[in-house]
Amino acid sequence: MSTAVPGPATVSVVKVLCALAALTALAADIPLPGPVSAVKWQHGRAVALAGTMDAPVLLVFQGTAGTRKIEPGRAAAGARRVEVIDFTADREGTVQALLLAVIPVGRDRRLLCRFPEHGEASCDDLGERRCRLLAMDDADAAWCFGEGPAGMLLHRLTGPSGKPRFWLPAEGSLRHAAASRRAWLETPEPGRILLILPELSLAAVVNLDNGETQWNRLPAPAGLSGLESFAVHGDRLLALLPLDTAAGAGLKQRYGLFELRGAWRRAAPERDWPRGARLAGAEGEAAWIWNRLERRLERVALPPP
Repeated sequence: MSTAVPGPATVSVVKVLCALAALTALAADIPLPGPVSAVKWQHGRAVALAGTMDAPVLLVFQGTAGTRKIEPGRAAAGARRVEVIDFTADREGTVQALLLAVIPVGRDRRLLCRFPEHGEASCDDLGERRCRLLAMDDADAAWCFGEGPAGMLLHRLTGPSGKPRFWLPAEGSLRHAAASRRAWLETPEPGRILLILPELSLAAVVNLDNGETQWNRLPAPAGLSGLESFAVHGDRLLALLPLDTAAGAGLKQRYGLFELRGAWRRAAPERDWPRGARLAGAEGEAAWIWNRLERRLERVALPPP
């Protein structure tokens, strides 16, 4: 038997093969155990929020590595219970979550908690920042959207101390944006954040180094429904939108996958989903749709750019 220690090249090949095996295992639809209230697809893995209001659980589906279970309440010392406001996963497998910690005596607190794949969880108090949406610029910089100091809406929660701490003043049409229940936040590439406000049919791309903001108006039907969802895929913007915007569609409304190419155009015209479905993310050559009714995450092939 050989006792030779594998060199760096061999180790790298093994890591690549393991990653390919994991992606292959996640190449088909993913069944979701029991009811879940949110699902995201990020960096080759699915993360779902399950459990109850008093005892939330984050489930990370990791292909051949199985399912990882995170109990956020264990990280919030002294809290009677916690609520998960939003969550995200980075390339290294660390899940970060915005938590509302209900304290038995004293003021409730909002926390940013990190749950690495290996190692102990940790939390930071967000103080005056009333964050509702969370996004990762890179492995070291978490940003959130919500009310906060200096009348700003976009806040850096982690990262180098010399970098800007906030952008996007709550002025003009953004004065009430922090209360939006339909706002959506994502990082299309390092150094930029994309904010979508469906009620205003607006999309903002914020340069995180200098605060420069580019506003774009979204064409209908993005502003006509309360159940739309979005995903960014490189420079492509995808959305799950109603197929019939006529009044009275109600519970029978069906949703389709669209891509913004000047106007919203069907990206998978042969597929549609029932009311309640959400676009969980996009990566590689596919988008991932959370079919809430069927309790599964469905892979949908994307057309070429």
